[in-house]
This record gives sequence, structure tokens and C-alpha cells, in this order.
Amino acid sequence: MSQHNVEVVRKAFDLLNTGDIEGLVDLCDEGFVIDMSERIFNPHVYRGHDGIRRFYADVVDAWEHYEWNVEDALTSHDAVVAFLHCLGRGRGSGLEIDWRVAWIWTIRDGRGMSLRFYRDRGEALEAVGLPP
Repeated sequence: MSQHNVEVVRKAFDLLNTGDIEGLVDLCDEGFVIDMSERIFNPHVYRGHDGIRRFYADVVDAWEHYEWNVEDALTSHDAVVAFLHCLGRGRGSGLEIDWRVAWIWTIRDGRGMSLRFYRDRGEALEAVGLPP
């Protein structure tokens, strides 16, 4: 089951990278929660399928280009810690980002239930009970 959960998460990021937000919505529960409260800019919490759409609209509004590259993923119960290498270029500003972060996905019965963004990868591991 844990490998299947990792595949669900990888597919979710592939869908984000190609802009297939309705495909992402289909992977996620109606009560899906995106907790981006650790972001420096726009530290929001998004809820439900419309929250997924708003999250992506916010990304497109702020970034001319943004990509989420999964470098590794670890599992703990129904959680998947995805280690990402993110690259982006700000819309208007041209600001370039190149950073590594972690997102914890909760997957149940093959569906995304929630995700939470972490700037610090060690904190993400600790949050799911794995050693940093």
C-alpha cells in the first residue's frame, strides 16, 4: 500500500506540472486540505476541490513558471513525505527560485486527503515520526 501511496503523490505532482488541475481534483477527496501556512508569501490554507483550484490559480498568478520535482518520497502509515526540488520564475519580477522543501501528503484508499508544506525537510520527517 505504501508504494501505491507514493505513486499517487508522484502522479499528483505530474498533474500539477502539466497544469491538469481537474486530474488532480479527481485524485483528491472532496474534503481535501492544502496547508501552506509555512510559506513566506501567501501562507494560506485551501479547502476542498475549489481550494485545489484556488491554490493553483494563486501559483499561476505569482509565477510565470513553477515546477515541482519529486526527488524522493518516504512513507509512514498513511503519510507520504515528498522531498521536492522546486524551480520557478516570478511573474513580472523575474525572480528565480531554486529550493528544496518537503510536502506531507495523507493518502487513504488511494485518494489524497490532505497535504502540508514544510520549508524544513527535517521537520516534515519529525511530523510523521521518522528520524531526520
